Amino acid sequence: MGLLRDTDGRVLITRRGRDTHLGGLWEFPGGKCAPGEPAGTALDRELREELGIGVLDAVETLVIPHRYPDRRVELRVFRVDCWNDAVVAREGQPLRWVRPEALAEFAFPAASRAIVNAARLPETYLVSPAPPSPVQIADCVGRVEQGIIANAIRLLQIRAPGLDREAFLDYARRLLEVAARHRVETLVNAPEDWLDRLPPTGWHLTERRLRSLRARPSREGWLSASVHDREGLLRAMALPVDFVVVAPVRSTRTHPGARPLGFPAFTALRAEASCPMYALGGMTPENLPAVRALGAQGIAAIRGLLPEPRA
Repeated sequence: MGLLRDTDGRVLITRRGRDTHLGGLWEFPGGKCAPGEPAGTALDRELREELGIGVLDAVETLVIPHRYPDRRVELRVFRVDCWNDAVVAREGQPLRWVRPEALAEFAFPAASRAIVNAARLPETYLVSPAPPSPVQIADCVGRVEQGIIANAIRLLQIRAPGLDREAFLDYARRLLEVAARHRVETLVNAPEDWLDRLPPTGWHLTERRLRSLRARPSREGWLSASVHDREGLLRAMALPVDFVVVAPVRSTRTHPGARPLGFPAFTALRAEASCPMYALGGMTPENLPAVRALGAQGIAAIRGLLPEPRA
């Protein structure tokens, strides 16, 4: 399947025929692989047949196994960044170019949930700095707001492991106000009962919290998790979470003792991922093209997306 965006950032979706499996639902363009046919070759063939375009640049981003009551499918999803010719409905199928935030208004097959998430999520994900003490909260809030403006941030994780509950909630409320002002979506990295004292927001799971869960919690908003190895990735996908943050990919001053995974190990995890994946650890905007070329969603960063603290 192909995830195509036009120059205005809209995503292409088409509607399945009424007489097909899951007929009448919307989907992303693509089709079945012939026996022995490579997925990339099948994508190019299907898009030529359906839309009259040839793929010029595409990278695989997701591998999604899913079981319906009557069959099992595996979706191989490609981000198609460049194609030739104009998109036309060669088979008479309804098609729409849709803003990512409007995709929730359309009914998709259950297996397409992760593709919708990939279409909605941004390429850069800011993680807040941890104030050393409550005295530094105001300075950290100011740095986050500067980082949001400078890097056009649309997704923010609120994290401050060194603060006690009341100081953390003060920090989180201030950052949630900043995020609302700039239309940034948020996740909070904290115990679940702390979230109940905050305005609605998503939840980011540490590895320890991920291990403690047996089912996806019934909360609104994004659900993500920190992943450090294949075991953690499989656990996160089974829950399931909406996306994962893999760390540390490179060495980082935030966790100087942590052994970096490196890009080869990160690439191996991406090849198994059924949900969008961010690279964290030593990331800056300069790393974004390389990370995207590996099929990842993008980069997550603290220092790499923030101005330096005041002396």
